[in-house]
Amino acid sequence: MTKRPAQPRLLADETTSHRFVSACTRLLRDFPIVHIARWQDGSWLGLDDAALLMSCAEAGLVLVAFDRATLPWHAGQVLRAGESHGGLILFRRTVRSTNYGDQARLVTDFWFGEGRGWDWTNRIVYLPKSP
Repeated sequence: MTKRPAQPRLLADETTSHRFVSACTRLLRDFPIVHIARWQDGSWLGLDDAALLMSCAEAGLVLVAFDRATLPWHAGQVLRAGESHGGLILFRRTVRSTNYGDQARLVTDFWFGEGRGWDWTNRIVYLPKSP
């Protein structure tokens, strides 16, 4: 019996590298992450932030990103409009955008340590987490 790949739960946005996603799946072969360019044939590429956040909620996906400047603000706007978002995992400034191994370790450790069991609706987490 062949094992089916894990259904994606995490969506890496346009500002994250495909190398980050590859690093995650090298650490854990069935890690449930997909890059936005590969999700639904790339049809979500170019969506504005609010539409992307609401689409993630509908699909049950948590968005993983570096955009600390605008994504939290857009998430707040989505909530104020009476809608929901699927959750956000954002990397803190201390995480280098080219250190894919560190990014992958942070996300995989966090996800399997605690995050995968959470209700992610309207939640935002910054990695690394504060002590």
